[in-house]
Amino acid sequence: MESNTVSRQQAVGEVRNMAFQFADMYYAFVKVLRDRYGDEEALDIARRVLFMRAKERAEKMIVKAGEEGVERTPENIHDMSDVSYLGWDPSFGVDTCPYGAAWNRRIKDDPEFRKFACLYCDVTDTTIAEVFTGECSHRLYKNVVLGDESCERTYFPSEEVKNGVITYDPDRE
Repeated sequence: MESNTVSRQQAVGEVRNMAFQFADMYYAFVKVLRDRYGDEEALDIARRVLFMRAKERAEKMIVKAGEEGVERTPENIHDMSDVSYLGWDPSFGVDTCPYGAAWNRRIKDDPEFRKFACLYCDVTDTTIAEVFTGECSHRLYKNVVLGDESCERTYFPSEEVKNGVITYDPDRE
């Protein structure tokens, strides 16, 4: 009889490989934007795209939280997320985050990409926090693409968010 189970190590590897592919797609997307429009316009376009997608994701998380009776707090973001965190394996040390690992490889050859890697994390995680909770914002105070050993974040109450002002909303400009 054939077994359809995979080892945890294989599952982690598969999730990480998928994340590496996504991270490389983001790099390619940004590279085309930078080559065509320059860094400033590329930053604006990437920020808008990241905001749109993060907002969509957070809205789905809100529905899921409602269905499961889960409170919309920063502590529950991870559990409501659509990210397969199985691939974020701490045994990889500084490369725990597969996006960070892939982007750091790209940054070695293309140091200007660093600001786009940081942008991804900041816009995505901040928007998800703000939309999902409706009252808290988010800040990364350590980031592996900035040379830190890990990514560390904090969530904090925000009067602006409570009043419906979302940090990266392009319509607020």
